Amino acid sequence: MDGLLPRLDELEALGVNVMLVGNGPVDALPAFVREHGLERRAVTVVTDPSLAAFRAAGLRRARFHGVRAAIEELRALGAGYARGPRAGDALQLGGALLIDEDRRLLYYHRGQSPGDLADSNDIVQAALALLVERRLAGRRV
Repeated sequence: MDGLLPRLDELEALGVNVMLVGNGPVDALPAFVREHGLERRAVTVVTDPSLAAFRAAGLRRARFHGVRAAIEELRALGAGYARGPRAGDALQLGGALLIDEDRRLLYYHRGQSPGDLADSNDIVQAALALLVERRLAGRRV
């Protein structure tokens, strides 16, 4: 998610509505929003402790946090990303989806391990492609 935060203004300018879905308890949402500076951003933050949304999106659960996860965690720390306390199911892997108003899946990234994050450049590129498609079709953006 850290890679996505600096790109929120671009996504908003492209008309992309961003929704972040976690799996922690509902009472952890306000702290998450504050911690990531999302109070006045065009971002919807929700949680699904049942993990039904994660299953529906085809997102995996890690079987265990092994050597690969430890290496990715060290890389993230080396790049300046320190993970805060976790709320919810730490074994549930994340992903990123870009879905248009016609429910077409335009971008999909399914995490393969805890450190396998979607590239924010790919998300913005998919949003730009949608913008171009709409303009070529004469649709208002």
